[in-house]
Amino acid sequence: MASTDLLIPAALLEDVVNRIFLATGCSQTEARRIATHLLGANLAGHDSHGVVRVPRYVEWQEEGFVLAGQQASIVSDGGAFVLLDGHYGFGQTVAKQATDLAIERAVANGSCIMGLRNAGHIGRVGDYAEMAIAAGLISVHFVNVAGSVLVAPFGGTERRFSTAPFCVGVPLPEGPVLLDFATSFVAEGKVLVASNGGKALPEGALIEPDG
Repeated sequence: MASTDLLIPAALLEDVVNRIFLATGCSQTEARRIATHLLGANLAGHDSHGVVRVPRYVEWQEEGFVLAGQQASIVSDGGAFVLLDGHYGFGQTVAKQATDLAIERAVANGSCIMGLRNAGHIGRVGDYAEMAIAAGLISVHFVNVAGSVLVAPFGGTERRFSTAPFCVGVPLPEGPVLLDFATSFVAEGKVLVASNGGKALPEGALIEPDG
């Protein structure tokens, strides 16, 4: 551990994050949900989706890109096929609402295809797969990261794609299988962590116009 590292008890850090989002105008329930989700990512070993995101979330909220207190609404409802609008709410809020409804519909219909649009950054996708696993369901998650064009095609030098995360969760008697990864060389959050002095990126993860 470097001499500049600071160890903070998880419960204390979660409380600090909770208070930050209370101060930005989130309800107690929403602030706690965001804090719990972010700390959960850190504790799961994914610092890229943990509390490092707090400054950016606050900035987005101040700029009006993300709104507190939103309730996802149904745009199209076909029973087992549902499209929700998140109204630019915090991803941790509206994606949880979408997952809760998807689980409910899957139990009722045998399966469910759920779409969610206009949502803030939803955080660690594996969190939602774990919700499905807890309900005894297999889930597959695709995230388009609309507007976040950061990835160059293989052999290219210009950004063309998003990191397009993918996740699948499968409950099994001997323990669940959970895969959660970006389809790019590294997740965008790994770059964020590295830029803050965290774990170094593998060679070739970042490119400039000259390669």
